[in-house]
Amino acid sequence: MFSDFPLSVPVNHLADNEVHLWLVDIRDVTSPFISTQWLHLLTDEEQSRMQQFRKLEKQRQFVVARVALRLILNALLRKPSARDIVFALSETNKPFLQHNTQNIQFNLSHSGNVILIAVTRSRQCGVDIEVVNTGRDVVKLAEYYFHKEEYAALRHSEQSPDVMLFYKLWTLKEAFVKADGRGMAIPGDGYYFQKTDSATPQLMITPAVNANQNWLFRHFFYCNEYSAALAVEKTTNHPVEVMVNRLVFPDTDG
Repeated sequence: MFSDFPLSVPVNHLADNEVHLWLVDIRDVTSPFISTQWLHLLTDEEQSRMQQFRKLEKQRQFVVARVALRLILNALLRKPSARDIVFALSETNKPFLQHNTQNIQFNLSHSGNVILIAVTRSRQCGVDIEVVNTGRDVVKLAEYYFHKEEYAALRHSEQSPDVMLFYKLWTLKEAFVKADGRGMAIPGDGYYFQKTDSATPQLMITPAVNANQNWLFRHFFYCNEYSAALAVEKTTNHPVEVMVNRLVFPDTDG
C-alpha cells in the first residue's frame, strides 16, 4: 500500500479521525536553503545538537527532519513562526508539544535519506522507517528480539532468511512501542504480529505485558530500499483514515 505519495505543502486541517503521514526524501531537497534560509527555525538547542554531528550528511538529515516537523506542525498550530513551537520529553523520552490546546500528537523516524512523520489529533501514534540491509544476520537478531511466533514465521518462510519479512516485523514493532510511549521498556517477546501479509497487521499481546491492544497498523516498502510502519490508536468507532503525502517545502517559513 501507499505506492504513491502525492506531493503537498503542509496542510492546515486535520480531522479527528485522520492520520497525516508525511514522507520526506532528503534527495528532493536540492537547494542550499536548509542551511541558510531555514536554519533560523531551529532553536539554539537544536542548532547545538546539529553541530554535534561530524558528518555533513548527518547534519543535513537532522536539519531537514526538524524543519519539516516544525513546518508541518505549524501549519496546524498557526504560530507566528515555526520556531515558536516548544517541544518537551515525557518521562520515557517521548517528544510531545507543550501548550498543546489542540491535542495534536506526532511522531518522527528517519533512516538513510528518508524521514517519516505522523500527525494525529487526540490519539497516540508512532512511526518507524529503516533502510533494508540485506547483509544483516536477521535470523540471529530475530531470535534475540522477536517473539517466538515471529521467529518461527521468519525461519519457515519460503525465502529463508526472509529479510523483507524481518524488516516488516521490526518496523511494526518499533512503531508500536513508540506509539505506546514506553519504548524498549516493553520486551520484544511480550507481543507479536499476525497477518503481516494483510493490509492491516494484527497485534497480539502476551499476558505478561500490560498494554492497550486497540491499534491500527499500516506498513509499506518505499523504493524497495526502506521498510516503514505506522501505529495509531483507535479511540472511537469511526474508521481511521490515513492521509499520505510527500512533503514539498513551502516558499515561506510558516
